Amino acid sequence: MKTRNIFGWIARIVIGLVFLASAVTKYISIDAFEQFVYEHQLFSWTMTTVLTRLLIACEFALGALLLIGLYPKTVKTLIIAFLAGFSIYILLKPAFFNVSQENCHCFGTVLILNDTQTLIKNVVLLLLSVFLFWNKGIATKKHSNEETKAEPERKNLCSWIKNNQAYCTFLVCLASVMATMLITMPDFLQYKLNGRAAKINETKFTELVNHEVVQPLEINTGKKIVCMYSAECKFCKRTAMRFEVMRQKYSIDDKQFAIIFWGRPDKIQSFFANTKAKPLPYVVVDPRPFLAATKGRQPIVILTNNGKVEKVLKYNTLTDEEITKFLGK
Repeated sequence: MKTRNIFGWIARIVIGLVFLASAVTKYISIDAFEQFVYEHQLFSWTMTTVLTRLLIACEFALGALLLIGLYPKTVKTLIIAFLAGFSIYILLKPAFFNVSQENCHCFGTVLILNDTQTLIKNVVLLLLSVFLFWNKGIATKKHSNEETKAEPERKNLCSWIKNNQAYCTFLVCLASVMATMLITMPDFLQYKLNGRAAKINETKFTELVNHEVVQPLEINTGKKIVCMYSAECKFCKRTAMRFEVMRQKYSIDDKQFAIIFWGRPDKIQSFFANTKAKPLPYVVVDPRPFLAATKGRQPIVILTNNGKVEKVLKYNTLTDEEITKFLGK
């Protein structure tokens, strides 16, 4: 019995720590994880930012509950289901989703595992989970009289946790959700709490649009999604990656995009290579008129209809709903 308990203890600690590490590393690289989930084209961007955080919170809560030993049978069953479900997803992913198989984002971008490595990791954890039921955790541990005399405070804490499992479980889950939602807020929540609407200098923008260098983009003709980027701006790259998903998801014609860069022309190709976005119609302009039009900010997305500005968006207000509404899709 003692040997079984030791194996169960080891399995509980290892799996619990893996779940915690997976949640924390995903959250550290939340931008990349959000983009990865969004590329599945199942959810809107706003929904993606919420669901990714809930998934992280769920993973963290399960790991914490397993380590503590709250509702052990239920938690262990959920963990096994979680591992089995994601293993099935890895197996079916190539057939249903056009997303990278080089990094499953199990540990965000902190530790990169490809699909094969992830599947092996999950199989190992599933095999290890067989031993989970051999150890119940501190919340249900029974103490001998000797242990009680030697460690009364520890015994009292364990007893209190055992007698307040529902309360403790609620606190762990609530803390997990609140932390993931508030430490790094979803875009829409950031904007609602402290965001300001994006603004441009329309006079300077009109001058820029009518410049001979920009004329090939035909911004004054039809509906255009005008993207104002710096070739080396990380948020500009993330915006381009988001638009690449929208372009495919909503079948947006390439000609409806007009990208205006400022910066070194030799950086443009690396911009598209790094974002894995299709090179859409673009021009490179001098930084002075660019920054005068955008008031020094980038990325800025300007929705125009026959040259008239209808909407100005920034990174945290760029959503599927705004783009599809503008294009009538």
